Amino acid sequence: METNKILNIGLIGLGGMSNYYRNLISTIETIRIAAICDVNRELVDKLGEEIAIGQERRFTQIEDIIASPDIDAILAVVPNNVHAKIVELCILNQKPVMSEKPFTMNMDEADHLKKLYEESPIPFAIGFIHRYTPSFQYAKQLIDESAIGRIRYFDVKYQQSFGAPFYETPYLWRYDQKISGTGALGDLGAHMIDIARFFVGEFETVSAALMKTFIEKRIDSTSGEEREVDVDDFASFQAELGNHVVGNFVTTRNAVGSANQLEVTIYGDAGTLNMNIERPDEIRLCIKNSDEDPVWKTVEVPESHRNKSVLRDFASLIIDGENSNVPTFSDGYINQTVIESVIQSAAKGQSVKLNREEGK
Repeated sequence: METNKILNIGLIGLGGMSNYYRNLISTIETIRIAAICDVNRELVDKLGEEIAIGQERRFTQIEDIIASPDIDAILAVVPNNVHAKIVELCILNQKPVMSEKPFTMNMDEADHLKKLYEESPIPFAIGFIHRYTPSFQYAKQLIDESAIGRIRYFDVKYQQSFGAPFYETPYLWRYDQKISGTGALGDLGAHMIDIARFFVGEFETVSAALMKTFIEKRIDSTSGEEREVDVDDFASFQAELGNHVVGNFVTTRNAVGSANQLEVTIYGDAGTLNMNIERPDEIRLCIKNSDEDPVWKTVEVPESHRNKSVLRDFASLIIDGENSNVPTFSDGYINQTVIESVIQSAAKGQSVKLNREEGK
């Protein structure tokens, strides 16, 4: 990487998740926020003053910030219904972009972007941040080294608690299908799908899917009125991946006691791995290394697997022209095909075979 190259990033979307990325950018020497954009002018001006962004670099229209010749790349942290539009504009303007997950609202949007991207590719990354968790990075190395032998089965659960009744979480855009597409499935399930592909490989079939709405009405904090929730609070499914590996997936935003619990257990012929993003610097390993029965032990993640991030790899992709680790356009597109298969399986009560052509 050119050590003197600094990327001027245009940040679109100044909501809660943007704080995570702003903090992350502060640790990366090759990136700086050079422009900001949000539909809320007051919020744009407030943040602009805080981080010394001039008036000429404060935008309320995504078309303007993406077309700006002084901006090297776009970081989009916006509601799901804007993902496809931003990616399309970036392709048309040949502007590198990192977009949040899920990839799109539906397969029509995904297929449209795929056609545009194949005709005019750009450096692209999607925000599958959890594959960069140190314990997950280390587990990937152990799997590649066959430390637990051939993988047979894995269990993934991603549970949060903020939607539980006693929190009285108000009606948010995440509960509106027209804006979010799905509920827990697209919000948390997209990460589960990515992690399965990261560790194991491609999905072949999805089956036994179940999607449920636990809290059917929530109070709109603006109007004080009840609003109907038309997305899932809970989603579960089973799947078969390549090499006959089977997996079980469960996600919900209504699990009391689970702040942000993405937990993965992978079972192989020679041992088992367990990781949890709430314990990012350790893995639990059960492996036979003597004549005695295997026992669980906790292993600390080596320093070499820490301090990695999707944004750092995205910068490397733009500056160096390559990075084999970054979650790509293809990862986003394939992830969307699996989400669609889960929706179909839940609706039809049957197995769904994935047969869509992969993105590139």
